[in-house]
Formats: sequence, C-alpha cells, structure tokens
Amino acid sequence: MPFQVAYRTEDLWEGEMVGLVINREKILLARVNGQLFAYQDKCSHLSVELSKGVLQGTVLTCSAHHWQYDILTGKGINPENICLPRFPVKEEGGTISIDLAPHPKESIL
Repeated sequence: MPFQVAYRTEDLWEGEMVGLVINREKILLARVNGQLFAYQDKCSHLSVELSKGVLQGTVLTCSAHHWQYDILTGKGINPENICLPRFPVKEEGGTISIDLAPHPKESIL
C-alpha cells in the first residue's frame, strides 16, 4: 500500500500527538525532536488508544494503567519487553503521509 495523506504539517506541532483513523486502522501520529513517528494507536496491555494518554518529552504513557513507551523507538519503558508496531511516515508539500503496508520490524526500527 502506498503512502497515504494523513494530516496537515501545520496542524501537528513539536511535542504533540494525535489519534487518526486511516482505512479503519487506528494510528498515533507524533512530532518529537523535529521527527515524525507513526504507531498503531493501541497499548500492548489492553488495546486502549495511546492517543488518549500523555506525551512528556519522549515518554508516552497510556491513560489506563500507565504503561510507558519511548516515542522515538516504540519500545517499552515499563514494562521493557513490549514494542509498538511502527509505520513509515514522511512529510512533504505541507502534508504528512503514512504507509500502512506491513513492514518487517527491523526495516523501520
């Protein structure tokens, strides 16, 4: 599946995140340290939408039971043995696009 326009560049500021639905897939989009990150918008614990949580610096905390993730990698902080599925993302021409095609983890981590 090719990249799909997901959001306007001007609507996602540094340190912000937003929950989106693209082709029935819930996506968490965030801008941190000048970079864009797109992950599946569900906590590994109980599938709660992570976009309803809190992003402080590079730590994303789920609103339900406070599981934490590193937004830069998707890897778990608490607990450490988890990882969020990540999607390739690009920014051009005033838009942010996401590729929802399956990708091997090692190619995008």
